Amino acid sequence: MRPAILLASSRPDGNTRALAELAFPQNSADFEDIAGIGIGYYSYTHANEADAFYPLVQRLLAHDTWVLATPLYWYSMSAQAKTFIDRLSDLLSLHKDDGRRLRGKSLAVICAGTDPRLPPGFSEPFQLTCTYLGMNFLGVHYGQFENRTLVHESDGRSAAEFGLSVLARPSL
Repeated sequence: MRPAILLASSRPDGNTRALAELAFPQNSADFEDIAGIGIGYYSYTHANEADAFYPLVQRLLAHDTWVLATPLYWYSMSAQAKTFIDRLSDLLSLHKDDGRRLRGKSLAVICAGTDPRLPPGFSEPFQLTCTYLGMNFLGVHYGQFENRTLVHESDGRSAAEFGLSVLARPSL
């Protein structure tokens, strides 16, 4: 089964997408531009219940593996990625049956940035979220860019290897 790539960047055709496409070449995954579909922030009063989040989740639940593709912004994930993660709370209160369907699914992260490496602790929110939801955390792949070009050619090869390792995981 093809993974779902959740592009969580302010620039839909930027470095993050380029890295995701190196990891998951054409027709090997289904891309969703979550920044462009109108997902509101988490609200305890569920003020954004009628936005695009739940229809997105319905599409995502057909996939065993989700890959969150985020740029490195201020030493962390993008606001779009954080909003998506926060909105998973809706699946714990409004749509509990769908929240239970997250158990056993897998999450990987692809991150693009200009720093030489990810800051310490970057992967921890993803790991802890997966543990809490009963999902499998498959790890993070990082690629360093400068002027829209990978700094190290090996980052492209390792992105492809990361993608292959995600694709090789058995389906549920």
